Amino acid sequence: MAKWANDSGEVSIKIAVIGQPGSGKGSILRHLATSQGQAAVRTGVISETEVVRTEFIWTAPPLIDGPFVRVKVFALSGKPLHQAAEQLILHECDTLVFVVDCDPLHIVDSGNSLLALTTNATHVGLNWEGAVVVMQYNRAERYPNMKPGEIDAWLGVEDGKVARYITASNSSENLNVAVIDAWKR
Repeated sequence: MAKWANDSGEVSIKIAVIGQPGSGKGSILRHLATSQGQAAVRTGVISETEVVRTEFIWTAPPLIDGPFVRVKVFALSGKPLHQAAEQLILHECDTLVFVVDCDPLHIVDSGNSLLALTTNATHVGLNWEGAVVVMQYNRAERYPNMKPGEIDAWLGVEDGKVARYITASNSSENLNVAVIDAWKR
């Protein structure tokens, strides 16, 4: 849940970008940071996996009562040796974006990552009933005949239960739309 920081006059929102290795999470986060102008991308290593993060002040639209909204976005780049790495970025997150690689060769990996996400979220106490989840079907250019409903069915995502965006990795247009939608929810 978003946190109000009385001493700084801002609301802080944490977004976790999750998905299988190679699905484009790091590219999505870097594009988001670039689109925000002032946002730097920072990296660290946990469990031999790079943690990519950025944070920025969201200025539009302003909140009615005037506080700033600080958006913090975290993603893992690579394949962690331990599930604790994903659990770390899930801890106290307000929303999450699950990134699926639409390449048919990687759809099984997406399903396995989604199962791991549900387990890891449970370990950190994420309440699925109140969780905001946005799906991003990335790299759609690799699957030209993709039918989003088929991927939904394969992953066990009920139609209309979560927001879903389809993006292409060969175009930066709309690459960060899922993350922006996630924080607004």
